Amino acid sequence: MNRFNSLILAGGKSERLGSPKPFLKFAGDITFLERLVWVYNIFGCNEIILVINSANYEHYEQYFPNSFKKKIKPVINYSPSLGRFFSLKTGAEACMDCEFTFIQNIDNPFTDRELLTLLFNNKKEDAYIYPEYEKKGGHPVLLPKMIMDCIRNESDTGTNFKNFLGRFKCINIESRNKNILANINTAEDYNLYFKHNTY
Repeated sequence: MNRFNSLILAGGKSERLGSPKPFLKFAGDITFLERLVWVYNIFGCNEIILVINSANYEHYEQYFPNSFKKKIKPVINYSPSLGRFFSLKTGAEACMDCEFTFIQNIDNPFTDRELLTLLFNNKKEDAYIYPEYEKKGGHPVLLPKMIMDCIRNESDTGTNFKNFLGRFKCINIESRNKNILANINTAEDYNLYFKHNTY
């Protein structure tokens, strides 16, 4: 049986949004982070890695109960200004050695079990799996161990993740879930999806 994990990228400062994305409300009192951890936990991930900046980590420690935090391995990104790939590499270096890893952005909390099943059922050891909706690429992506090892060994921490993935074979999987395209970076983005919520 394949071992797999998830890597949630939440190391940014959320400057355009003005509020930390991990603690945004998804539904009721459920935050983006809680929603994603719940989905990956019920899907059966061996490990859930959370890359988070130091300021948000302090809030994370105070906000969530220990019963929730036991499900997560937090990794602090002390240099969020170095960009997304640095966060990814920081998380990859902390991951257990698994056959496959889901790369999940915190700014898209809509991932569900159906989508994860679709991606996992199409997994390949020599390619990454990328969901599409009407020919537009979305998230999360599923990376095999081979690509995760390359991320760990990449010396250029400022590289562009999309360009980095261009070195490898890609399998695009069509999804019926339009929300794979969500990218919540501003208050306007948040209000588009969560009109009745406040943060």
